[in-house]
Amino acid sequence: MKKRIIILALSTACACLGEAQENNIENRTVDLGTQTTTEFRKTQAVSTIYANELEKNATPNPYNALYGLLPGLTTLQNTSWESEKARMNIRGRGSLNGDTPLFVVDGFVRPIEYINLSEIESVSVLKDGAATAIWGGRGANGVVLITTKRGIYEKKEIKVDYKFGMGLPINQPDFVDAITYAKLRNEALRNDGLMPDMDEAGFASGIHSDLYPNVDWQKEALRNHTTNHQLDISFRGGGKKLRYFTVLNYKNDMGLLNNDYTDYTGRYNSQMKKYALNLRMNLDVDVSDATKLKLSMLGMLRETKRPNTSEGTIFSQIFNTPSAVFPVRTQEGYWGSNNVLNTNPIASIADVGYYKLNQRMLQADLRLTQDLSSLAPGLSAELAVAYDNSATYNETGKKSFMYQTISKGENGEPVYNTFGNARDELQISNGGYKDQFIHVNFEAKVNYNRTWGKHDFTSSALFRQESMTLTGANNSRFRQYITATAGYNFDNRYMVDVVANCFGTSVLKKNDKYRFFPAVSAAWILSNETFMQNVDFIDQLKLRASYGRSGYDIYDYDMDKKFWIGKGSYYFESANNTAGGSYTEGVLPMEQLDLEVADKYNIGVDISLLKGLTFSIDGFYDKRSNILIDGTNLISQAIGASVPKMNAGKVETKGMEWGAMWQSNFKELKYYIGANFSYAKSEVIENGEGPKPFSYLSKKGYPIGQCFGWEAIGYFKDEQDIKESPVQKFSEVHPGDIKYKDLNGDKVIDENDQKAIGYSTAIPEIYYGINLGFEYKGFGIDALFQGVGHYSVMLNTPSVYWPLRNNTNISSWYVNDKIRWTEETKEIANAPRLTTQDNANNFRNSTQWLENGSYFKLRNLNIYYNLPEAWAKKIKMEKIQVYARANNLFSIDHVKYMNCEDLKVNYPDMTSIYFGVNVNF
Repeated sequence: MKKRIIILALSTACACLGEAQENNIENRTVDLGTQTTTEFRKTQAVSTIYANELEKNATPNPYNALYGLLPGLTTLQNTSWESEKARMNIRGRGSLNGDTPLFVVDGFVRPIEYINLSEIESVSVLKDGAATAIWGGRGANGVVLITTKRGIYEKKEIKVDYKFGMGLPINQPDFVDAITYAKLRNEALRNDGLMPDMDEAGFASGIHSDLYPNVDWQKEALRNHTTNHQLDISFRGGGKKLRYFTVLNYKNDMGLLNNDYTDYTGRYNSQMKKYALNLRMNLDVDVSDATKLKLSMLGMLRETKRPNTSEGTIFSQIFNTPSAVFPVRTQEGYWGSNNVLNTNPIASIADVGYYKLNQRMLQADLRLTQDLSSLAPGLSAELAVAYDNSATYNETGKKSFMYQTISKGENGEPVYNTFGNARDELQISNGGYKDQFIHVNFEAKVNYNRTWGKHDFTSSALFRQESMTLTGANNSRFRQYITATAGYNFDNRYMVDVVANCFGTSVLKKNDKYRFFPAVSAAWILSNETFMQNVDFIDQLKLRASYGRSGYDIYDYDMDKKFWIGKGSYYFESANNTAGGSYTEGVLPMEQLDLEVADKYNIGVDISLLKGLTFSIDGFYDKRSNILIDGTNLISQAIGASVPKMNAGKVETKGMEWGAMWQSNFKELKYYIGANFSYAKSEVIENGEGPKPFSYLSKKGYPIGQCFGWEAIGYFKDEQDIKESPVQKFSEVHPGDIKYKDLNGDKVIDENDQKAIGYSTAIPEIYYGINLGFEYKGFGIDALFQGVGHYSVMLNTPSVYWPLRNNTNISSWYVNDKIRWTEETKEIANAPRLTTQDNANNFRNSTQWLENGSYFKLRNLNIYYNLPEAWAKKIKMEKIQVYARANNLFSIDHVKYMNCEDLKVNYPDMTSIYFGVNVNF
């Protein structure tokens, strides 16, 4: 058997200031989803962060509050307005298919983007096989588990938190003005051997704004800030038999579009807006000393509205429309346009109608716990049911507009051609369901816990049935979990836990739907040994080790079945050419359909020192097999049929994580500083690519997402240089085009001359965070920094980095930040010549466009002041805090004009600033 090398890795659970720190950290509950443990007792690799740390962040969305806080969890920003989901991975990326972790809320699989931070008690990241085996065929990519707040016995508290926020767009590209565009387009046309078509003198004179427009489309379409409001009102407490936690949350966001155009007509408003109202109610009832009832409910109403033009289309038009092509409106009062672009970015905002989504969601679960110690000491049972229902409805107001194209007449005056419908009215359509899901869980569980002398034994047996029904064909999923767990603790020194999970999924073949996922983990607490009793500076020293298996089951249905599919018509009876329908054999069925499997190994050390320093280190190895891949290149085409997919893919991931936190008090000064670091590198062992003519073409042996491209070695100087160089097959080349290295020496540059360049463009290998803060006499500051390393990006955004191509725009980056190739600059150029054509030679992945994707960002800054308690008591309040918070304040990176984490043409990156007040009664 191949020797497994496990690289040491470091991992820590974040320590927090405030009320939670005063509790014994070792006794904090760690929720694994279907069972709980404590920080002291856990043998698994789990990182947890608690409410008081999360509440320092002003963003209400959990996705955007977890940057750099939990070792092993990589969170990358997504600048989309429509989707608030950040990209998340746990311990790198181990699969060639899906890489998103499983999200669990209060023990049930649920989306987390609908939860507000004010509802959350803790967030745990389950990383090793011992923790994820509980989730069977769903845990291969790790698990992010959220536990919501619950009531407190014989206590009452009311909190009101209001904040006003502003979003300031940053990292926006700067596009050239009209005269510069005219000069550069003419230069590009001459480079292409074409006649210039821009009147540079006319643009310089500005004599007619319709013939020679100069429009800053970004400035015209967008305002300089957004606004939002957030209000949380929570009630928490209880008596001797009943505990409750209820929170009402309202938030809105008024988008970035120019109000002059979103309010263009009195019939509707087309601003990009969001409204959300959440109501959570968690109740715990002691029906008797032996019977407990737990009810959790979340209701949500959400509305989003935008122009009847998609987000991507709006910003693509803004970016790609040059300043010199047509005016916003002509002097005759119509929207400007032309016959090439055939659109107007402002009209696409103001005069096409609106698109509105309304979502209604209910999440509810009920759990009954019965103490059965009358039958056997330590015996208990649980029954739980969860029902989630979400439905989204859409409404569309649709209309078209009139526009004019402008050309230059023989007398030099503009000639207008008008198109469109002058009397087009707003047509409102209620489209009904856009999508819906119903998610139902049933769970039955038996627990047995027994302590005698120095021995402590815990065990459980669980059955869970889960169904997820979605709109669309073949979208429903059904799963079963039959899980047994056992744990043994001797004298708080030696601990072991085992998991045996029989997991069934509907995507597997009939009579073959179950797979077994085992796990074992152990810990040794050296600090409780007698030989360590006199080592006063060590508070706790724990060694951990684990192995576990989990899987991945997000497959399409019917891959194990064979179908005949339509082939089109065939003709017979040559005289009258009669046609008939035909069928052909479809893809061959998969005979051995299986689940993707992750075997995870972990070793770790947890240390607490000097009553204030915590440190943890983990090393891990993830061996992924049975990955579903294309089998075309693994089976000979002589078979004469379409080859099915195969469970043949293999990936190995090795890595390390560490983290440390120091916290202390000095008189009235409280302070802390923490850091965490994660390194995870994958290696593709089998990806189904088949034999390659040259070894450097193979993606095997490289990380998932490894960037491949051509090595640029300069630019063609002249026609003689082109003749003497290898032939480049992508498109006709001219002086100033990119010259690539001939890797195989065959004097031809083609697909066989690309190689691995840079690092992965899918996920960074290095991810780290630094958080620090202090509080003195009620005044405090918290700061969170986060960064990545060993990460590459490709500067391929049209108009921003790839200029003028196919009638697009050109940014200042290409003019001011780069030296483009011209006859005068050929010796010092660092960018190819300008061209208006598609030019497949220049615009492809290569070292010309490769950029270092590493960055260091200030993710969150929290400045607050707690008013003196005496002041609050006078107005019958427990606590009053005023604060200012900001997200995404600055970035040190290598990418200009765009967000280095997301180079898509999309809603702008934002710096968010909030001012708020938090009052406790």
